[in-house]
Amino acid sequence: MILAVPAAVLVGGMGLRDLIVPVRLAADESGITVVHGFAGKRHVPWEAIRDIKVDVSRRWGRRSEILEIDTGDNLHIFSRHDLDAPPTEVAAALRRRGT
Repeated sequence: MILAVPAAVLVGGMGLRDLIVPVRLAADESGITVVHGFAGKRHVPWEAIRDIKVDVSRRWGRRSEILEIDTGDNLHIFSRHDLDAPPTEVAAALRRRGT
C-alpha cells in the first residue's frame, strides 16, 4: 500500500499531463517548440539547436530509441510515446527542416 498509492498518483499525473499537453514537440520555419516542465512550452530557434540525434539501446532483447535535441543549455529528450512516431523519422524530418 505504501508503494501503490504514490505509483497510482504518478501514473495519474502522467496521464493528466498527456491530456493537457498532447503535443510534446512541434516544428515550424522559425524553430521548434518543446514542452518544458509539466505543461509549459519553450520555443527554440533553429540557430540554437546544436545537435539532433537518436540514441538506440538494447535491453532484455528489446530495442528502444530516444530522440535527443541538444540546445547547449538544455537537452530535450523524447521517446516514441512522446512523439507518436519513430524517433529516427522525426530526427530526419527535423534535420531536413532545420537546414
